[in-house]
Amino acid sequence: MRIYCLLAALCSLLQYSYAQQLDVDFSRDGLLVFKELGVLTSHIIDFDVLEGGEINVLYESDAKRNLVRLTKNGTKDIRFNTEISNLNNEYTIPVAINSKADRSILVLSNFWNGHSWMISVNEFYDDGTINHGFGSSGVYKKNILDNLDDNYGQYIYASSRDEIIVVAKVKDFRKTESEEKIAILKLSDIGETLSSGLYDDHYFTLNCSAMTDDYLLLAYSESIDNGEEQATYLAGLDSGKMSSNKLNCIQINEDYQSFDRIVLSEKALYTSQLKSDSEGLYHIRKYDVEGNLDVSFFDTGEMSYSADIYNTDFVVNTKGEVFVISASLDNEFEILIKKLLNNGDIDMDYGTNGVASVFLKYPILELNKILLDEKSELYISGEMRVEGDSYGFMTKLKLNIEQLKREKLEKFLDNLFTKE
Repeated sequence: MRIYCLLAALCSLLQYSYAQQLDVDFSRDGLLVFKELGVLTSHIIDFDVLEGGEINVLYESDAKRNLVRLTKNGTKDIRFNTEISNLNNEYTIPVAINSKADRSILVLSNFWNGHSWMISVNEFYDDGTINHGFGSSGVYKKNILDNLDDNYGQYIYASSRDEIIVVAKVKDFRKTESEEKIAILKLSDIGETLSSGLYDDHYFTLNCSAMTDDYLLLAYSESIDNGEEQATYLAGLDSGKMSSNKLNCIQINEDYQSFDRIVLSEKALYTSQLKSDSEGLYHIRKYDVEGNLDVSFFDTGEMSYSADIYNTDFVVNTKGEVFVISASLDNEFEILIKKLLNNGDIDMDYGTNGVASVFLKYPILELNKILLDEKSELYISGEMRVEGDSYGFMTKLKLNIEQLKREKLEKFLDNLFTKE
């Protein structure tokens, strides 16, 4: 009986040591599912986290769009009341949000004007009410090149000067090919056009973008033969000099696919790339802000065989440590987290051989976005299957808690019953 109680206690300790990665004070035991009465499906379009820990979420329930603010504990802030009728029509497709320093919220959408797709931006105050003085009657709409080309907004940012930056794809509506150009639109804080135009008048594939303060990063690829990527570039722009197109470009000529994600810190930038062959590597690189490769940071790119590298993202904390988050191929309830030290080495003391596991309540269909706040708390959004239907979810993890290694506990349990 004594041994049984001891075993039960140790199993509970093992379970707690891994469950404590979930912030159990967030929503219900660390998991928020956007499942409402009568709603058959939901999808999180985008979210961001404010300095105080509140979370702005733009999501879709069935065909209705919703903009809500959550408290830091994942409950709905009933003081935040917004009317988003401008977003709830068949001609508008919201794609991204961004919160400004004054806590107002920018919503980027693509709008069909009857002839082509164009950029649409709305601004909502801190209390959720729409800014009717923004743009024209509360909405800014623009065809970046003032022609009939289709414009597809991808990213929206706010600079330290309260200017608004939109990165978009532009396609010739007369062509059926997938060729696209990259366009950059800059607005004032009241929704007036400051500048608009192509990044460069060439056909590129926009892969990802990031912006911190007034520094914008673009990652793109160039296709030459049979639509295959021939070169991948990284371009850095000062938002105040975008019209000059004086850019610092880096060309990657190795056997990697295009950039998958960019993370910017104060003194460095990090990129991820997927290996193009069957090796299944997810490779992190570190550069200084001028784009020079940091050779002291070396990541082998090796992932757990259970990790889905095509459903993977990463974040970097203030210490320069990297956390690579993946959906598991072996267990549909599992999220895998690999930790790299600030020199790129795997932290073998984290989890089991550098990889920790987090299990959620429902099967995970997809990971959409991850975000790390200043307190090293990790937010993950995605989609999961509940009773056969797909719903958006958000979970919150604490990465700064010391984790007990599963293998050590298992060895300890085995040794309990080993006779000398």
